[in-house]
Amino acid sequence: MRLLQSITARALLVAAFSLACGLSATAGARAQSAQDGGQGTSDVVSMDLLQAEKLTQAGNNKEALELLDRYISAHPNVARALVDRGDVYQNSGDQAKAIADYTAAIGVNPDYAYAYASRCESRWDIDQSKEALADCSRAIELNPNYGYALRQRALVELDLDDSASAARDIDRAIDIDPNSASNLSARCRVRLAQLQPAMALTDCSAAITLDGDWPTPRFYRGRAEIQLEQWTAAEADFTKYLELEPSGDNARYWRATARFRLQQYAGALIDVNGYLKAHPDDGDGYLLLANIQLGQGQRDAAREAANNALRHYRIENDDSGAARAQTFLDSLQ
Repeated sequence: MRLLQSITARALLVAAFSLACGLSATAGARAQSAQDGGQGTSDVVSMDLLQAEKLTQAGNNKEALELLDRYISAHPNVARALVDRGDVYQNSGDQAKAIADYTAAIGVNPDYAYAYASRCESRWDIDQSKEALADCSRAIELNPNYGYALRQRALVELDLDDSASAARDIDRAIDIDPNSASNLSARCRVRLAQLQPAMALTDCSAAITLDGDWPTPRFYRGRAEIQLEQWTAAEADFTKYLELEPSGDNARYWRATARFRLQQYAGALIDVNGYLKAHPDDGDGYLLLANIQLGQGQRDAAREAANNALRHYRIENDDSGAARAQTFLDSLQ
């Protein structure tokens, strides 16, 4: 009897990681705004803007926003101030307001590459992938060696299932800045999508060496280790990720997978139940739960979970998932 039916590779889930990226993924790009044509109405950089940028990079978004609101109220046509406030909104997760400020900045300065690249990131974060692609492409047209825009376009292309273009863009970004943890982490994601887990592992490990407190590359290194069936290492990486980002529900699914394969059923059960609490309609979560319960000898509970998986797969018109759930149920006869 098979304890684990094949569990498909899950799609990269954007929302789970935009928060995890934090300042590590964006601090270098934010600094670029000071050099990217952003003043609009003056070549003199206000001390208020410099102070607001320092507050933003330090994570003091509330203070930065108060300072920028006052400044923009008095100086509404300074593009740099608008993108600085957009950055604060982006860091806070308010992508609609971020997009509005980046759009206003572009209205002041239509050649502001940073504003396009930042609007690309915000649009990507709310699944406006086609619009994001156009923004990043415009930023690269304005500045062909803009590493931030190249990296962000690679992530958009990845979501559009164009891993070949994503690989070209992220390789260009790494040529420009080979010591960027953000670039290496992004290439790790691209290589995972291309089913190159060993190479992905190398890139994520390098990113972690450069920035050990940034959770994102630990998540994707764990994903690479799952593909390589390095269960102990994967369990350790997802554990560390959850220490750094306790709200990372998707990591609970993958740690449950690793713990299941290590026959750590009690811990796996806690993790998958935590995941399902946040994602109660996910067929993969229920099928993993069924496998864990079967590993514990709870056949009736496993059957119920597998039936839940089958129901959700059918709702989502996921024929492959439904077939896996049905095969699991047939194995219980």
